[in-house]
Amino acid sequence: MATHLDLKRYELFGWDYEIVNPLTAEEVGWHATWARRTGGPLLGLACGTGRLLCRLAEAGFEVVGLDLSNTMLRLARRNAAKLPPAARGRVRLVKADMSDFDLGRKFRLVFIADNSFRELNTRREMLACLSCIRRHLAPGGRLLITERRLDPSRYPNGRWSFGWSRPVAHPETGELVWRRGEVRLSRGGRRARGRFIYKIAHADGSETIEQCPWTAPMLQKAEYIQLFARAGFRTRTFADYKGVEDDGKGRLLCFVCEPRK
Repeated sequence: MATHLDLKRYELFGWDYEIVNPLTAEEVGWHATWARRTGGPLLGLACGTGRLLCRLAEAGFEVVGLDLSNTMLRLARRNAAKLPPAARGRVRLVKADMSDFDLGRKFRLVFIADNSFRELNTRREMLACLSCIRRHLAPGGRLLITERRLDPSRYPNGRWSFGWSRPVAHPETGELVWRRGEVRLSRGGRRARGRFIYKIAHADGSETIEQCPWTAPMLQKAEYIQLFARAGFRTRTFADYKGVEDDGKGRLLCFVCEPRK
């Protein structure tokens, strides 16, 4: 789930993504339900470590995962390698930019999970991504996008931060790594700018700090729907991986997009 601006964070520390954002049964169930409705093959953009792809492959679907980060794709290959042979054979991974890709085939379901669509830095990139998706959707196909609802109350004085996490051992080096972050809203709350800060304790007793900046547009529900409409999609909005339409109270927006004819 990497974009150009976030590559440093994912290349150096992508291994902690599954710890910080564990996959839930509700997320798997939502995507699997729609996959059963549409049929395969499936395309996951900004697929990250491939954990959702792998669960869908286990459910019997052919899946293609696309990401820009070498580290995330390496972790995805590692996760796919743990699958039973039949499921492993249903997984294909591709390095590409989700705002500019051409896979030369069609998919019945395309999904961008876990707040990853917002990692595209501008509306122009978002529209370019949606245009690519339309070209790759088979007749009757659907696009699923899940994004956290923007809650201004989380940003008193336009800022939000979290302190140092508990240390986590790097799975390859064994070094202890701590993580903290800070975010501020700018442009009247229209854009978030932040940084993740990592502290690494090395075997020789020394410590180093890595700072990974990021920025993203902050969109309200109506703005997402307008964006999808500009790209030629009709949209229904659900909340929190549930089968009822959004009433404005859910934490997570679950968009189901259908190309207009």
